[in-house]
Amino acid sequence: MTLRITNIQHFSLHDGPGIRTTIFLKGCNLKCPWCANPECISSEIQGEFGYDISLEKLEQEILKDEPFYETGGGVTFSGGEPLLQINNLESLLKSLKNKKINICFETALFVPEKYLKKAKKYSDEFIVDIKIIDPKNCKEVIGGQINQFLNNLKLLDLEKTTFRIPVTKFSLKDTDLILDLLKKYKPKHLEIFELHNLAKSKYEILNKEQYYEKIENNRIKEFHEKLTEIIPNTEIIEI
Repeated sequence: MTLRITNIQHFSLHDGPGIRTTIFLKGCNLKCPWCANPECISSEIQGEFGYDISLEKLEQEILKDEPFYETGGGVTFSGGEPLLQINNLESLLKSLKNKKINICFETALFVPEKYLKKAKKYSDEFIVDIKIIDPKNCKEVIGGQINQFLNNLKLLDLEKTTFRIPVTKFSLKDTDLILDLLKKYKPKHLEIFELHNLAKSKYEILNKEQYYEKIENNRIKEFHEKLTEIIPNTEIIEI
């Protein structure tokens, strides 16, 4: 069994608790114009972007970092949308679970319910990206059905879940909707981050246009302050 990935990032500090190994899986069913990992959107191998790796080889790579996991770290499956490859991942997840390695998924939750339920059997942590809540914009801008996201959200253990929000004109427009969501679903942690153009060279190689907008600091600060009224430990991060 193999997985299609783009990168294995060792000593990762921003993809879950502790020191982690982050696996970027290839393939996503959304079309977020600000995506920081455009090479992960298509499930096809695109020149230098993407390769197939056996589960045995991937586990060997993960276990190289096992001494660092004593800090409370572990492995994070990101992407792309990692849950799209959950069936191929399952035997590896079983092995990591038997070795008591912390497992985290970073997901947008726009996947069939059965994929999420399978991931829940093995996951210790979830990082859930909150992109757009407004149903019309969600469909037109990123290609998602918000009801699928909301239905999947009900299945999560929020004591093990971090919400992560990119600060865009769409999330700012959805501020009240996001606040209502946070009042109903209070995650253990909330992170927000500003868009960046560090993926510019990737977009150029892929012959794609990168969406970028600069949100003024005072608007980010105001957004952060509103969020902290509900989730006090809301953090502004750089990724």
